[in-house]
Amino acid sequence: MSPIIHRGIEQGTPEWFALKAGKWSASKAAVIMGGLDTKGLADLVQDIAWERVYGPTEGGYKSKAMERGNELEPEGRDWYAFAKGVTVEQVCFVEHATVPNVGWSPDGLIGRGALEAKCPLHRAWMEVKRKLWVPAEYRWQCRWAFWTGQLEWLDFVPYHPKAGGLIVSVERDESTFAQMEERVAMLEKRVAEWVDVLSDRKAA
Repeated sequence: MSPIIHRGIEQGTPEWFALKAGKWSASKAAVIMGGLDTKGLADLVQDIAWERVYGPTEGGYKSKAMERGNELEPEGRDWYAFAKGVTVEQVCFVEHATVPNVGWSPDGLIGRGALEAKCPLHRAWMEVKRKLWVPAEYRWQCRWAFWTGQLEWLDFVPYHPKAGGLIVSVERDESTFAQMEERVAMLEKRVAEWVDVLSDRKAA
């Protein structure tokens, strides 16, 4: 089976937030795959349960980093398309073919490949330039994209408006796919417990 690709909805719109509500998304992959007893994971489990009962928790506040990314991402995508000589398809959301409630919002698809664009400040950009690797905080996000989108390849693209872009080829590691599926199955039980709590209160 192929992943479910949603087109025709713009990322960042209320329709997009509604589509991804209650799902385990690539942007939270580092939290999902981190420690099982962290506050970040506990908060995420609660958020996902809430969204399954009441709808999106996102859509309002944006941090400065998020605003910067929203502003510069199209520029970075255009830089990448020109540098690689490819056409980048923008889509709304991708859902895993067989694992429910698992999704990913691509920065761009190119056939069976994709780019993961970031717009870091200059010092973070310099670190990628020096090491030519994916920073630790984004590695699970890239693995999640491979897993969810059934990708054959992925380029990590940090872009800075003054320095331009960098292209770091990310290796496909199928050994992580089972880990992610097992973690989601485990966390679904935690979400179900909260959904039961919320559903009881909602019905009262």
